[in-house]
Amino acid sequence: MSNLQDTERPLELDIPDGVPEAQQAVELIRAWVADGALMVTINGEALGDQLQDWGRLLAQIGHHVANSAALNGQKSDAQALEEIRKGFDSVLPGSAKAAGKVRGRSVH
Repeated sequence: MSNLQDTERPLELDIPDGVPEAQQAVELIRAWVADGALMVTINGEALGDQLQDWGRLLAQIGHHVANSAALNGQKSDAQALEEIRKGFDSVLPGSAKAAGKVRGRSVH
């Protein structure tokens, strides 16, 4: 997937500011690279049948990634978004199939 550093324990990101104090909050997606493979858990019921909302979520994540690249001095926002679009387009439509299963959820 990418050149991620090996660590003894998986690195887990902090919960975003504002979430613990929110009246209502739901986790939508969690993604890891494990032994070079992408592992994703989604809350597929969270947005119901509003699949366009998932598209908007992915677009907003793309903007956050581009902003991060710009803040780290790697690329401009526009350059980063163009590379993200190329990566997105290289996988859609249908060139990669995701396997999955329905599992329970944990309450923290």
